[in-house]
Amino acid sequence: MSIEVDLLNGLKSAQQQFALEALKRPVNRDNFEYGYRVGVVSGYEASINLLLELVRKERDDEKDL
Repeated sequence: MSIEVDLLNGLKSAQQQFALEALKRPVNRDNFEYGYRVGVVSGYEASINLLLELVRKERDDEKDL
């Protein structure tokens, strides 16, 4: 397995675990907590998208050689 796949799987797993834990054990159930949890999940998603974009660019650059 490549390092990219390992990184992607790790990020997706962490995102899923965080979201599941947030649903299982809500703390205050207020707007702040909701915003915080949505922000963390969005941060994971942004990291995943950045990783995929960087991998795509690296592969495209190799084709130009």
